[in-house]
This record gives sequence, structure tokens and C-alpha cells, in this order.
Amino acid sequence: KNVESPTAAQLSEITDIEMQLDESTFAGELLLSGYMTAITITTVGFDDVIREYAYDFMDEKWRRAYNIWVTVFVLIAYMAILYVNANFVAYLVGTRLAENMKRRLLLRNISRLKDHYIVCGCTGAGSVVISEFLRTGIPVVGIDVGNEPPFNLRKRNGFLYLTRDRSDDVLFEEAGISRARGLVSVLQDDSDNLFLTLTAHLLNSDLKIVSRAAGEENEEKLALAGADVSFTPSIAVGKKLVAGILNKGTMDFMEKMIDSVDQNCRIEEYTISTDSPSIGKTLGEINIGRMTGISVFAVMKQNGSIEYNPGADYILEQADVLLAIETPEQLQLLTRLLQRRKNRKLQ
Repeated sequence: KNVESPTAAQLSEITDIEMQLDESTFAGELLLSGYMTAITITTVGFDDVIREYAYDFMDEKWRRAYNIWVTVFVLIAYMAILYVNANFVAYLVGTRLAENMKRRLLLRNISRLKDHYIVCGCTGAGSVVISEFLRTGIPVVGIDVGNEPPFNLRKRNGFLYLTRDRSDDVLFEEAGISRARGLVSVLQDDSDNLFLTLTAHLLNSDLKIVSRAAGEENEEKLALAGADVSFTPSIAVGKKLVAGILNKGTMDFMEKMIDSVDQNCRIEEYTISTDSPSIGKTLGEINIGRMTGISVFAVMKQNGSIEYNPGADYILEQADVLLAIETPEQLQLLTRLLQRRKNRKLQ
């Protein structure tokens, strides 16, 4: 076999090893074998030097021991390296595939939603909003803006959430904003709420938007951006405290209605659209109370006035908003009733 002659540095290194080891002992031969094996497996490639020089210090017995050592060590080392690399690659590929499959399943489930709500911000007030939606059976999609939703939300059946890791336009499209009924933005920063409100309004002008405002002076800006309702937490809390003192019974009733686990009653509203066949009909003709058990306690008119406790002879007009207390079961019953009797449909 034609090989290149060793360099002076290589010869010097072998000579130093020869001087330090006692080749007449098994330990010396074993150490030499281990050293040469290590430099071989690390692709240093001193095989030609070994055969020409190191073999001169070995008899047949030690050469066989050397060969056995090299063979076993190289096989074990390469198997260990392959095992580690295979597991590392499998982890990377498996994690990425699992994330992609999870996201595809999430987007598929969101694509099936219609008339759902989007909540921007899944912690703090956002977690309360999402919990209330889920508790009443209303479909909701959360958008996480930095922190993961609380553990109790992530484990709730029916809760779908996206991470704000891409542009807001793409994120809203993935959340099904074109099919959504409303959006709630409860981020801590007013600039974020303002930008998300404006973006959502541009993508779906029919969307009902409720936004949080850190200061009362920003409520008008949010309204100009497209928010239908904006609220300042400090003002809302203050009004609630006053109502709790002056109208404790009313506050207790509202709290029990909201926190009820058995009935899940909610104040719902129904808007009479411009093409609704209910325009010009009376509440008695529609007969919602007898068919569904729902009692309309107020009607908000287009000019801002409110008709309290409307009677059966109240005539519905365009853009009237009916307010009623109902359970999710009654809402489903009303939906089936209105779908079955299109000539009495309320939109």
C-alpha cells in the first residue's frame, strides 16, 4: 500500500509516546491502543503511522488485542453518535411536524365557526370574557398577544386561540373575522387596542367591536377607529360601586344572573334589520313569549330612546333592538323557531 511518509511532527509525537509508555506491559499497550483509536475515530487518520511504527513495538498477541480494541471501540462510538444524532433529528422534525399538524387542526376548527367572537388578549379581563363566552356556549377565538392563556382556559373544551406571531391582517383572517359577529379588545396598551380596532373594522365593517380604554380621553379615538363600545375600567368599577350601594338588590340580581351555573341567563339583544319581515308586525303577532318563554323587557329605538316593558301591541320598526333575558337553551329554541318560520325572522 502506497502511503505518504510521516512528517517530522508526527514522528516526534510518536517518539514522545514511546518514551512515556512501557510497551512491555499490557497497560502500556492498552493505553497506546486507546490513544490511537481515539485519534482514528476523530478522523485524524494515523493508520499509516501506526502500521509502520507502532506495530514494531507489538508482538502478535498485542496486535490482536489492539485490533479487537479498535474494532469494539469504533463500533460502540459510531453507534452512540448515530443514536444521539437520530434522536436529535427526530426531536426537531417531530416537534415541527406536531406544531404544524396542531396549527392545521386549529385553523380547520376555526374555519367551521360562524357568528363567533374574537377576543384579543387572553389574560386578565380577557380570560374572564372568554370564560363567560364558553360558559354560555358561545363560540370564541382568543388571540394571544405575548403570554399564553391561563391553564384553565387552555384545557377548556371548545377554546381555540391563536398566537400573535404574524401580521394582524393575516391573524384576523385566520381567526375568521369575515364570519365573526364581534370582537373584544382588552389589551393593556391603548395604542394596541386602537390599531387592532381599526384593522378589524377595515376587514369587516359589520363587526361589532368592544374595546378597552386605559383613559377616558381615548374613548372618542376608539369610536372613530370603529369601536361600537369603549369602556374605561376605572370608570366602570366606580359606577358599579355606586350601584352596589344605592341599588344593592339590583346588583345582587345581576351578579347572580351572570354567575349562575345552572341557568346561564344572559341579557341578549336582537336587531331588526332593514329587510326583516318583522317590520310593521307587533310583538303579539310574532308570539316570541309563548313559543320560547322569552320576555322582552325593553326596546331600544334607532333615535336612542328606550321603550320599557313593551306590550303585545308594540309595532316593530327598522333598527329596533329587542332586549330580553334568556338562557342558551331558549336562544337555540328561538333560532329553530325563526329558521322554521322565515316570515317571522328576526335578524
